[in-house]
Amino acid sequence: MKYESKILKEMHQEAIEMYKLGGITEARMHEYDELCLKNPKIKKQASSVYVDDNSVKIKIANHATA
Repeated sequence: MKYESKILKEMHQEAIEMYKLGGITEARMHEYDELCLKNPKIKKQASSVYVDDNSVKIKIANHATA
């Protein structure tokens, strides 16, 4: 991924981690994509690639205890 700046890269990577843990919604992640990423084609699809099997399991576990 190409970023607008070094600081926006760092911010985006932190947002990815928050998204994986369920701390921010997919809609909010798309906002970070729009702000931080240079390539508009990637911006539209980026958030869907952030979830892996482990983060889905974490989300399920968090919802089960809530």
